[in-house]
Amino acid sequence: MKITNIKIEEYKKSFIAKTNLGQKKFETRKGWYIKVFSNDLYGLGEAAPIPSISLESNEDVGYALNGFKIALDGIDYDVALEELLLLAETHGFNVPSARFAIESAAYDLFSKAENKSIAQYLNPNYLDMININSIYSKRSTIDINSSKVLKIKISERNIFTIREMIDDILRLYPEGVKLRIDFNENLDLPRAVRACKELKQYNIDYIEQPLSREKFSDLYDLRMSTDLPIGVDESLTDSDSVNKIIDEGAADVLVVKPSTMGGFQDLKKIVNFSENEGLRLVVTSAFETSVAQFYILHVIAALNISEHCGIFNIKLFKDDYLPNINRDQCEIPNLGLGVLI
Repeated sequence: MKITNIKIEEYKKSFIAKTNLGQKKFETRKGWYIKVFSNDLYGLGEAAPIPSISLESNEDVGYALNGFKIALDGIDYDVALEELLLLAETHGFNVPSARFAIESAAYDLFSKAENKSIAQYLNPNYLDMININSIYSKRSTIDINSSKVLKIKISERNIFTIREMIDDILRLYPEGVKLRIDFNENLDLPRAVRACKELKQYNIDYIEQPLSREKFSDLYDLRMSTDLPIGVDESLTDSDSVNKIIDEGAADVLVVKPSTMGGFQDLKKIVNFSENEGLRLVVTSAFETSVAQFYILHVIAALNISEHCGIFNIKLFKDDYLPNINRDQCEIPNLGLGVLI
């Protein structure tokens, strides 16, 4: 396939309301879009590193994407998908969100050319519906009565206040809803041990990132002190951190943001690794726009991940496009990525 043009655009979008990215609240989201053209057909990708979490900066992403563009300037022959993926790996080295965006654009372009969705292009035996968890927010896309798995973000440290908050929230939701309690690194080990003891009375799916992201040994100690599953999110900054978490025995659940891991094959290895180690794996967005979230949707479907994942479960931007959501499931689009800008 001949690559006739590449367009790169930096964006800055306002959230509908202040939104947590890790421990901090943000009013805007910054990132990049890339379009890879073959005449009238184009593939689309998004790179949006997470402030204070991603190892690369927004400027690093811009340099990486432009390096990819320059590498293809003036080439007047058919380029194979494998060549684009190799260039994505080369120019996205140590810039995983750039590699993520380039791969999204490449797969979008080639899947459209074959009249397939990205998920189908990656795996003919893909899932056609993806389970998504609800999130406690006025902007949730999932109706309260359709919620089976509910994520609650907690900034409070007082356990009695936390229990009162959970009790108030649960009065709104169906009986039996599973809870994912996300502390966003807000506790130390003694508080986390006590919190887990006090929260055992609830239907807990897992406790997410209760301790600081670097405290692997404390996370292991916490796991040894409680029967509640412990999940890590902010601790997973790249593929190497996944290996370290597993080696340290620091988690029961890996909460993975694909844009921090880089390529589809990297995530596939993590899925296989987690299965071999008996760990659960949940995939979430990094609160990017719909372009990145649609690609994540396809990746989840292609990898046959049945866990309730954290995508398209909250309205973030006024002009964003959502897939078809039926109760707590997202439908996979039929062609390419499934979104245009």
